[in-house]
Amino acid sequence: MDIAAPFAKTGVISAATNLWLAIPIGIIFGYALFHAGFTDSRRIAWAFYFKDVGVPVVMFSAIVTGMLGLWGLSLAGLIDISLVYMLPTYLLPMAVGGVLFGIGMVIGGYCPGTAIAAIATGKIDGVVFIGGFLLGSMVFGDFFPVWGDFYNSDYMGAFRLDQWMGIGLGPTVLLIVIIAIVGTVSMIFVQDFVWGAKNTLSKSRPFMKLQGALVAAAIVIGVVFAFFPTESFIDDSVETPYYIVPKAGMRGAAP
Repeated sequence: MDIAAPFAKTGVISAATNLWLAIPIGIIFGYALFHAGFTDSRRIAWAFYFKDVGVPVVMFSAIVTGMLGLWGLSLAGLIDISLVYMLPTYLLPMAVGGVLFGIGMVIGGYCPGTAIAAIATGKIDGVVFIGGFLLGSMVFGDFFPVWGDFYNSDYMGAFRLDQWMGIGLGPTVLLIVIIAIVGTVSMIFVQDFVWGAKNTLSKSRPFMKLQGALVAAAIVIGVVFAFFPTESFIDDSVETPYYIVPKAGMRGAAP
């Protein structure tokens, strides 16, 4: 079977068509954000207090779905994963950025993407959040020489969890599925314990009833994929040209 995706990289569609497709895909994605509650700053903030864990549950579901989808499509020969952009790792700067990002979500109740979707629904707080985001971005850019070296430090290329743990990519996929499931059930348990099982925000029983079959399917698929070697998914012997590599001489640059 001939590999067809990613469509723009394999020539199935043109670069211009690829850009135009971003419009309907963005609309669908925005609707999904709205339907999942990501356009309500209260629901996002409540997740940090375990008052409503619906948002992180949706995120876990999206991560597992995307991960198993990419793995399965690659094994089926429908996608060339070496042509898919992979975010390079700057470990320490990303860790610090993650902490700051989390603080910002607790304070503002949004991330930049969900704030834009919230604006589309008429949320004034989304407008305020984006204003702060743009102002912060300008400050970050203006003072980049101050923290530029740190920003580009600790470069590790497209570093994956299986490489960090020293195990195959298949077992790592299964591990992430299990972590997502255990994390979801644990958060729901804490939500019920802290706020009471009769809390109107609690969705534990509907979740276990309606999505239990999907959880079981994810485990089964993860177990099956665990037996496929990493080489059947991605070739580590050749670094894809689509990685972002720091400029020569930059601190933390790859040799």
